[in-house]
Formats: sequence, structure tokens, C-alpha cells
Amino acid sequence: MDVSLSGPVAEFSAPAVRGAAGLARDFARKTLTDLGYLGDHGDVVLVVSELVSNALRHTSSVPVIRLAGDRHRLRIEVEDGSPVMPRPRLSATVGGWGLQLVQGLSAAWGARAERGGKVVWCEMAAADAVPGTS
Repeated sequence: MDVSLSGPVAEFSAPAVRGAAGLARDFARKTLTDLGYLGDHGDVVLVVSELVSNALRHTSSVPVIRLAGDRHRLRIEVEDGSPVMPRPRLSATVGGWGLQLVQGLSAAWGARAERGGKVVWCEMAAADAVPGTS
């Protein structure tokens, strides 16, 4: 599945303050409603929260969240200013499971270098989505 960000894109810059992940979750909920996305909104909100929390925890930059898609498919991107690429941890005593959660809930995920930092992305699909339809 490849959900392009060439159509309408909702974007939000999460402030680097306490409560930023909550603001990102609110943004995701509103955007999902606006898109009419039929997939599990709770899963999307959880993934957005994890990606934003990771960006805030591991970088000193303000993360930018982008959501694009339609009723059946969704692409989530979180951009930050760190060039360090994320990698799922194989084990951790406290925390460190966020990317495994993202991997488990999404159809695909990855990261790419961008403007001196990176974009961590994932694609999600509604359970009734048929490949090649929108």
C-alpha cells in the first residue's frame, strides 16, 4: 500500500512542551473525522502518540505530524530534526516498545532522511479496504 501525500495533507507542529502528545492525539482524532477514515481511530491515535513521544524523547526539535489519506487508507508522518534513524528494540526493561507497536498496528512503516533530520512514517488501512480503491 502506498498512500501518497500529494493530495490534501493535514499538518500539525507539536510544541515541545508537556502535553504535546495529547495535542497530537487531538489533532489526529479531528483529522480522522474530517477524512471520514473507516479504520480503527484508536489504533491511529496510539501510533501518532508513540511517534510524537519518540520524537520528543529522542530529539530536541519540534515534531511535525502529517496525516493524509481517505476513508480506507491513511499515511502518518512525523518529522523531526535528528538524523538518527529509529530502530525497534529487541528487548527493554522499561519502555522501548513503541516502534514494535507501530509495526504491529500498521500495514507498513519506515524512516527516511529529510532536511537534516528524518521522517518516520507508517501506513494504515481500514479492515474493509480493498487494494487499489479509495
